[in-house]
Amino acid sequence: MEKKKHLFFVILSAVLVLLLIYQTDNWHLEKTYNQSKDEVAPAPYLLSSCAICPKWDLEDSPYQFVHQNSTAALTTEKLTSMDHVTSAATSRVTIINRKMTYYVCDHVAVLIEARTFKNETKHYGGDYFRTKIYSTNPYSASGPDYFIDFQNGTYVALFTLRWTGLVKIHVSLVHPSEAVPILQRTTKDGKAGKLFTFFGIFQTETGNHTFKEDVVCSVAVMDVTPFCNVSANDTHGPWFCQRPKDSHLTCNDWAFHHMSTSKSSKKLLTTLSDTEKKIFKSSKKEVKTSEAPIYVHPRFFGSTDALPACTSSHVLSKVETNGLFYKDKWQPFYCNIMSFSDSDTKECLSNKKVQFFGDSTARQMFMDLKGKVKWNCSEEFFCLKGNASIRFTFHGLPIRDSHTIPVQNLSYVAREIENMKGGNDVVIVLSIWAHFGQPEGSYYRDRLLAVRGAVERLWQRSPGTRVVVRSANTRGHSIGGFILISSDWIALQGEQILRDVFSSDKRFDFLDVWDMSLVQKSRDDVHPLPPTLSQLMDNLLSLIC
Repeated sequence: MEKKKHLFFVILSAVLVLLLIYQTDNWHLEKTYNQSKDEVAPAPYLLSSCAICPKWDLEDSPYQFVHQNSTAALTTEKLTSMDHVTSAATSRVTIINRKMTYYVCDHVAVLIEARTFKNETKHYGGDYFRTKIYSTNPYSASGPDYFIDFQNGTYVALFTLRWTGLVKIHVSLVHPSEAVPILQRTTKDGKAGKLFTFFGIFQTETGNHTFKEDVVCSVAVMDVTPFCNVSANDTHGPWFCQRPKDSHLTCNDWAFHHMSTSKSSKKLLTTLSDTEKKIFKSSKKEVKTSEAPIYVHPRFFGSTDALPACTSSHVLSKVETNGLFYKDKWQPFYCNIMSFSDSDTKECLSNKKVQFFGDSTARQMFMDLKGKVKWNCSEEFFCLKGNASIRFTFHGLPIRDSHTIPVQNLSYVAREIENMKGGNDVVIVLSIWAHFGQPEGSYYRDRLLAVRGAVERLWQRSPGTRVVVRSANTRGHSIGGFILISSDWIALQGEQILRDVFSSDKRFDFLDVWDMSLVQKSRDDVHPLPPTLSQLMDNLLSLIC
């Protein structure tokens, strides 16, 4: 009897101790959380750097991995209402392995249950969700190690906790699965490229008279005849314009390029039904969760302080989480990015010739450096000091810009690289993606392959030339018809093509802005806002300096 009584008291004591630990931990979490919902852990609990943690091992995980972009189970039925479309307002987010206490490098599994506008369970997958864990003041954030689509309306995001303090979960529905077939339909066989209203101005002067005509142009062969083939075939730059009706004008008189934004948007909208328009109005909506923040306690692990500097970074073959924001700074998992002041930037570039090729995201990087070095800029996009220079050159057509561009100013990247000498002091930065959302995938792939071929021939001439490939990034979803080509889903398809083209050659360095922008503090923008821009520029300078 005494033994049983003793055993009872031992068990009771153990239970009371566990309850005390549980209550203490939850009291600490509640107290810390209530002090400020935007506050990280008190100073004694903060690590000077984030931890080096292993990712989830899917072989030891109970979850079967399916790529997020899988469309095997997507509905192809014509939509007549929003009743059965995934809704961010009714979908649910829960932590499925919630523990009493979390430590650095522990794992968290977040379950997402997709539900419809009628608050009914979805039975197929394909929804495009974005997920992250984050802390604020200062800002830290990371994407999932893996995102799993079970193809039945449920999803799991697998996270690793890499810093201490209060950590929250954020889930947004970028597109419901019903939007994906519409996007596929729009880009199939270059359909969206034909819907854009591009114009070519043909012009010539005879005596004192100027002959001028504005005609429709396209990346695809014109449906009308006769037409002018003004393609840059050597760089896979197909371009066709309606032949001018004026007999004084020939195909050789193509002088200017421009685009009608309003007409293009209206034509894109004509491809959508009223229900489909509503689907795209519900993009990038937060999925609310009632889950309390997780309080992460410190535990000794390897520190990122011990990582080497980011002096090289190969193009990754697939899109995955390979870094995080920690205290407002971008921290790759494999190296440390250096911080560059204006004077550091000047010193870094003092003996280099940096050439930016691409779209306005390349121009944004050029302009950032231009503002820091304050060199003599004899031209808008060329600055020089001694043997050092920075230059920006826009890629060739397609260019979605309402401004009128002289044809003589059109420069195809592959052609420009073919004419470069290169050298140990030369750095080429490529950012070619934002204007390639409307042609179908093989067009973009062939264009990038032409650029890669030109770089490979440059390396034969000058093997010391440094070439950095910048990835795409998330962007603000446009209003009107442009949502069909400015969607993050479209950008992600192009991003995978870009990685397929450049990842096989380890000589290309890689600036992974996609990973960074997925969890950034700032709103999405095709031109990253200053907090993100400063980090990607530090990353670039770390690579080339």
